[in-house]
Amino acid sequence: MSKGEHPTTPLRAPGAGGTSTNEIGIGDLIGAWRLHERIADGGFGTVYAVTHAGSGAPGALKLLHAHLMDSEATVARLLREAEVLAQLRHPNIVELLDAGVHQGRPYLVMERLEGCDLGQEIAIRGRLAPADALTLIEPVCAALALAHEHGVIHRDVKASNVFLCHGARRRVVLLDFGIARVAGATDLTMSRQVLGTPASMAPEQIRGGVVDARCDVYGLGVLTYHLLVGRMPFDESSMTMAEYLHLHARRPAVSAAAPVHGGIDAAVARAMAIDPAARFPGPLAYLAALRAAIVDEHEPAVTAATTTGILVAYRAPAELMDELLLEELEELLPSAGRHLAGHGFRLALDLGDAALFVPTNSDATGQDACAIAVGTYDTLLPRTHRLPGVELAIVIHRAPLELVGDRVEGGALADLSTWPVAADHPGVVATADALLDAAGGPAKILR
Repeated sequence: MSKGEHPTTPLRAPGAGGTSTNEIGIGDLIGAWRLHERIADGGFGTVYAVTHAGSGAPGALKLLHAHLMDSEATVARLLREAEVLAQLRHPNIVELLDAGVHQGRPYLVMERLEGCDLGQEIAIRGRLAPADALTLIEPVCAALALAHEHGVIHRDVKASNVFLCHGARRRVVLLDFGIARVAGATDLTMSRQVLGTPASMAPEQIRGGVVDARCDVYGLGVLTYHLLVGRMPFDESSMTMAEYLHLHARRPAVSAAAPVHGGIDAAVARAMAIDPAARFPGPLAYLAALRAAIVDEHEPAVTAATTTGILVAYRAPAELMDELLLEELEELLPSAGRHLAGHGFRLALDLGDAALFVPTNSDATGQDACAIAVGTYDTLLPRTHRLPGVELAIVIHRAPLELVGDRVEGGALADLSTWPVAADHPGVVATADALLDAAGGPAKILR
């Protein structure tokens, strides 16, 4: 099918043709396409290498599994994918060539791509240099930007859905719009049903909430981490644990596992923020920040100073998680930030279920920080009393901190594993280092 045309065979609604009992074999014709070999099997269908019986043009035909013909949602999802691809014409989005129904089973024919997906590329090459990763992220961002302009949210941005074509022109192609959400169209997801890949899903997607362009921005952040580090940020075999970490855990820094500077950390962490409002508004805004972090050779000088920091953390029992509890938890650390901002502290590190705050302009004494921390705890305590099983902990510590401008670059204060007191128990605790210019002596429980 040429660009701008519609599928040559009309697609029918579920049940229009019935479930086929005929076997599909190599050499058969499906529509105008002759099957040559089976190249992939997925949960929804089988993909065959095909050629057009008339022109000889190559294609890749996806045929819905016969046993899924009774699932109206599954059939509708394949029809939706055809509609989406028909309107998204972009060099970095797989092209739809044809679509139709064969013996009651819907099929799509897409351009046949030669190469490998990015998951396979990473498995072979390992982690990529930032400049190489940028050349792969750029076309994916361009493809998503066009999709978003058409009201289409991909919802499954990951390495295996990005194809790297071999040849003189290294083309990057975004695949699989099978679970895309289309603005104004009926959502094919049932109430509370979660569609996507647990290892890369945005928190609001895991909760079954409303998604927008920032859901795909989250996927871009996960993909960037995967490219730069060689593994997923939350590399868990348990789906439940992977989802819990995306919902609550602090975002792992790329620089902790790969030789990159803090600007890249900041861009990826913002893309993967738990709260969609804290992320970049769209893929092009993320791309601009990532590109600037990678290509900017004029980083401000690193400044280092011993600084008093306030760590606010909470622990929540996974078995008690529900939508109401999640909504309350999402507001806990922002409330702490608003209170601390009024006392001269700013957010330095957002760790998901914890946040580190440091003085805005001048350093604060240990005595001042202790008083501010106690006031913060007293402010938040009524909120935590409404959250069964949630424990709030605040730790005050003093240690070296390295900054590039206002961005945290390193130092012992930013490395929580070096703190002599962990936020393991509820209450307010000041370390001995924080108390040196306050009351002195060992670590002290203040609340």
